[in-house]
Formats: sequence, structure tokens, C-alpha cells
Amino acid sequence: MKIDPRIQSLIGSQPERVKNAGNGKTKSDGAASSSGISSTVGEDTVRLSSTTGDVQTLSTGLAQVPEVRTDRVQALQQQVRGGSYTPDSQKVADAMIKDLGQVNVKA
Repeated sequence: MKIDPRIQSLIGSQPERVKNAGNGKTKSDGAASSSGISSTVGEDTVRLSSTTGDVQTLSTGLAQVPEVRTDRVQALQQQVRGGSYTPDSQKVADAMIKDLGQVNVKA
């Protein structure tokens, strides 16, 4: 299989034709016909999506987000050590009930 050097971008919404060393007879492919693309025997049709680029962008952004917010953790640790940390029991109970509601319990 040869790669066509005229193909500029790997990310695109239009199908690109890749030439193969086939016999060159024209044939209508069922999958290609449904999308309006006729195929030639010996040619492969390639359709690339932008999904890969989107995933890479999201992965890069996620890698930049810290797993632990150290500034918030340090502030809470100082409050606990100083004895000034007084959590609202109603908010704690509500958060526990909400968290429990998201757990699938199977008997």
C-alpha cells in the first residue's frame, strides 16, 4: 500500500482516496454507496475524524489540573490544627446522603 503524498492533513471530515495496486475496475460498494462515495476496485476509502484531536486536547488539559488542591488542603489542615475548623453538620449529612444516593447498592 502506498501513501498519497498529496494528503496534507490527517484530521478532516472529507473522505480521502488511497490508491492501491489493484486492477482499476469500477465497482459500487454497498457501504460507500450509502454515503454517496463510489469505490473503485483496488482503491481503499479512508475517512478520518477530528475525535483523536479532541481527545488529545482534553488529555493535555486534564494533565494540567492538579489531582489534589494543595492550597485548599493546607488551609483546612491549619484550621484543624488551630481548633477553628467547625464543619456544618447539616451540610456534612446532606453530602453523605447525596453521595450514598449515587452508589448502586445491590442486595
